[in-house]
Amino acid sequence: MARAPVVLTILIVALLAPAGAQAAYRDFRSPSGKLGCAFYSDTETPRFVRCDWAGVNDRGVTLTETGKGKRVKVTDTVMNPQAKVLAYGSTTKFGSLRCTSRKTGITCRSTRSNHGFVVSVEKQRVF
Repeated sequence: MARAPVVLTILIVALLAPAGAQAAYRDFRSPSGKLGCAFYSDTETPRFVRCDWAGVNDRGVTLTETGKGKRVKVTDTVMNPQAKVLAYGSTTKFGSLRCTSRKTGITCRSTRSNHGFVVSVEKQRVF
């Protein structure tokens, strides 16, 4: 089960966090199911979004509220076939992070830093 490492990691973080710590995790996917993304934050980690794409199991792109988009090597996945579908033309928000789904891919941007990424199966661009 591909989602198990992500869930296990979040569970471990939640168990190790101080009793008063609040963590948030929300995932979504493209209508095609070829892109999966998740927002995450806790008291120790700034809000961020990560997206993965079908066909590559060790790469992803991430963005924090204050940094630039980055390509990252990963050992798990945020692709969840049961995640809520973000319809084409729709935007979801998490703090100052905004992600919009289009037929050409998902664009995520921070309204604080104006940096972000565009991700599709065919190409990924960080800015």
